[in-house]
Amino acid sequence: MFRLRLVLAAIVCVLFWALVGAVLGGLFRHPLGGFVCGLLLGSIYAVACSWAAPKFPGDVWDAKLLENINAPKLYEMLHTLSDRTGLALPTLYYTPSLDPNAFATAGRDGETAIVVTSGLTRSLEKDEVQAVMALMMARLATGAMPAWTTAATLAGVPVSVGQSWLRRPGFALPGKLLLTLTAFPAAALTRLVWDEKIVTASDYHAAHLTESAGSLARALQKMEAGLTRDGADAGNPATVLLFAVPPLPPLAAGTSDPLWQRGLQAIPFPMPNAAARAARFAEVVPSYEEAPEEFRIY
Repeated sequence: MFRLRLVLAAIVCVLFWALVGAVLGGLFRHPLGGFVCGLLLGSIYAVACSWAAPKFPGDVWDAKLLENINAPKLYEMLHTLSDRTGLALPTLYYTPSLDPNAFATAGRDGETAIVVTSGLTRSLEKDEVQAVMALMMARLATGAMPAWTTAATLAGVPVSVGQSWLRRPGFALPGKLLLTLTAFPAAALTRLVWDEKIVTASDYHAAHLTESAGSLARALQKMEAGLTRDGADAGNPATVLLFAVPPLPPLAAGTSDPLWQRGLQAIPFPMPNAAARAARFAEVVPSYEEAPEEFRIY
């Protein structure tokens, strides 16, 4: 199912750039030539993003490799969870954000990674950190993460370029134009692979793995309460679907927001808040084997 959604997202991405090519070609009275060029460049772009997908989310959040010697307790948690789930041990990274959070990525070749923020272990208790690690492993176990990671990259590259231009003197206008052009398509592209059932199943499975619904519930609520705009400004809104909790608080409401800001605001997903998510699995964790089908991962 997720491979089909990923193929659909890639097709939509290629057609978008083909349409942009046709429009630009039309300005020079060669819309068909522009369409063909856009189709070719869009195809190259899709292939390149697919290849770069496992690294892109970590790069935009400035993730660094976290060695075992520097985080022995986290690695001990991951080894235990890897044994319980039967998954290969993912590579562990950290990002300097003080907002407590974490996200997982996966490539089509089986390469997996978990990225934790520096604020995760500072703000959460040990059992809560373990619950977050279990949540990331549960996300990987669903099989959805390769599609989500690639879609986030397809949508996120032009957004990331536009964001970087906004911060460079003399490039603010091109940055705004690029974000205006790509923000809404980026939102639509990531939503093609989004499935709230994956969030529900992962939450439920994580609570089962740690045998503690309370730890995961407290972790989700602390992460949600710890979000700041400082953390949001450091990353890319197209990557929000990968996180334990969406890392981007809503932008200030109002009609004065530029069009590109409203486009970026459309990217975050209607994920239930921490309390609503916890309520879905709190009552059924002890009987995982008898859980409803929509809560099952394997």
